[in-house]
Amino acid sequence: MALTQIRSSGLSDGLVGFTQGTKVSPTSGTAVDFTGLPSDVKVIYVVIDALDMSAAGWELIQLGDSGGFETTGYVSAVDYPGNGNSFFANAAAENNGLKLTYHKNTPHSGIVEIMRISSDQTQWAMKSRFHSVADSVSYSAYSAVAKTLSGALTQIRLTSENGSHTFVAGNINILYSA
Repeated sequence: MALTQIRSSGLSDGLVGFTQGTKVSPTSGTAVDFTGLPSDVKVIYVVIDALDMSAAGWELIQLGDSGGFETTGYVSAVDYPGNGNSFFANAAAENNGLKLTYHKNTPHSGIVEIMRISSDQTQWAMKSRFHSVADSVSYSAYSAVAKTLSGALTQIRLTSENGSHTFVAGNINILYSA
């Protein structure tokens, strides 16, 4: 993965550096992995633009350490507005990852924010916000979860809930900071 250094002005302490990964534009495969995260990473953004998959279902973010990706221990719910003044929330459940959005062959875009909780790099909090337009109806989804890994975070995966849907369009990248 090629990395580029990005600098932006901080609000109180000068420059804050972010490293940008290499943009991935998947048109096949069932997962996109970003590996080799440094041991001092504290904040990670996963940025997704016009992503689409081959079948309807939930998309997930999974975290991994040197032992691989962890697929349990993500108890979360997803909130989304409905028609009119309706608002829906899925009951909190084990989701095999942070649920991002439920798609029906509809391109969607959004951001996942992943922040380190502990100094040993095993405890993380994640939140996401996604938007798509399905059947001429605008649709947004919000989710959050905390996850404790068995070791230090080294990798992030974007996949589908059942792990078998393939990517057909879109762009994915990460930004991270120590």
